[in-house]
Amino acid sequence: MSPALHRRTFSLGLATLLASPAIGHAAPPPDLMDPPMPELEELKWHPPIREAIQALANAHGHYSEHYNPTSPPYVVMDWSNMAVVGDVQQMLFLYMLEHFCFLMPAQKFRALIHVHTSSAPLPAPFTNMAGQPVSFNNLVADLVEDYRALAAGYGHIPHPIPREELQDDPALLAFRARMAFCHQAVSALHGPDAAQQWIIRLLAEQTQTDVIALSRAANEWGLGAGITTQRWVCPSARAGKAGPVQANITQMLRLTPEIGNLLQILQEHGIDPIICSSALEDVVALFATSAEYGYNLRHEHVFGARLAMHKGVMEATEAPHYPFPSGAGKTALIRTHFQERRKQPPLMIFAGEASSADLLKAFPETALCCLINRTQPEEMAGFLREAAAPPKAGSPRKFYLQGRDENTGEWRPHASSLPLGSTTPTMPG
Repeated sequence: MSPALHRRTFSLGLATLLASPAIGHAAPPPDLMDPPMPELEELKWHPPIREAIQALANAHGHYSEHYNPTSPPYVVMDWSNMAVVGDVQQMLFLYMLEHFCFLMPAQKFRALIHVHTSSAPLPAPFTNMAGQPVSFNNLVADLVEDYRALAAGYGHIPHPIPREELQDDPALLAFRARMAFCHQAVSALHGPDAAQQWIIRLLAEQTQTDVIALSRAANEWGLGAGITTQRWVCPSARAGKAGPVQANITQMLRLTPEIGNLLQILQEHGIDPIICSSALEDVVALFATSAEYGYNLRHEHVFGARLAMHKGVMEATEAPHYPFPSGAGKTALIRTHFQERRKQPPLMIFAGEASSADLLKAFPETALCCLINRTQPEEMAGFLREAAAPPKAGSPRKFYLQGRDENTGEWRPHASSLPLGSTTPTMPG
């Protein structure tokens, strides 16, 4: 068709349209229509949560006329037991025990694990397998002996040591049982923050490259293994001063497709997802910034615990002038890096860790808080009960409860959860 004929045809068509009686507005061509707003996939969200998140994203994202691109909204999210099912720092700890991934000298190891000890016997249930009281000092002495034996036998082998080389070694079996027992005792006596910092400091003498490589190996190990509870037992042949001890450990790590999709949709709405975790920042960032795992966030939006560095090597002390990201420390990080700069609180908070209890209290203007239905300490249990309760008449719901199946590592489209080893749905008591 010649250009002249094309223009004439277009003019005739326009004249015909103008001469026609008005019978309604014609739909615009598809390429002139506003694109549809990005929507969360249904997957296994509890439907009320998904609907509430979508409504907030629509109302506050860049499809809204009130959106300010110089100060975009943001949401804050835990990593362990929210973005993934399980605890990444705990998984790395178990992997390090299974493969003896420690580089510090024995004396430094002794000083590190002795930090919370006392001369008093541990309270029940922290007794040895004969039911006798255990002195923390004796437990530490036994651990150091195990550590020395393992370092002498395997110190020349590049880490991580293949599991088949260690699986029948009584020193390794004793060491991992005592370390798990000790970690659980520190948590019971001094709280989960102290226990978390205790296992993070075990990475002393590693470089950042070392830690990233270990984390990747631990992730692959955890994602490929079954979700189980195991009992680690100290062999009687290495009874030591405290006597043989045992500890139950839970091995659980799974990806969460719902969160991977959520992070993508939030960013398509111009809303920044911020990860703030009590796990080591390098351990979390490996997961959170990886397209391979399906999360693909910017590294500068990932905050976690940090160790001091000296000549490229991690030390057994926290980084100076940086709060430990738990409780008030987590809240301080969010206030400093986001609330003060963007002049607004988080639009939403997604909490799976007990370390986020202070965060849930600190931002009353936050519109939505999504909590994972799992066993939690009392500081979080109150929020879980509030999320499980029917909404108050005339008040918008703020706290929502998301259920999961701990036997499979998948979420459930319900508020109730299935605890590991159970087929009975449970709600917070």
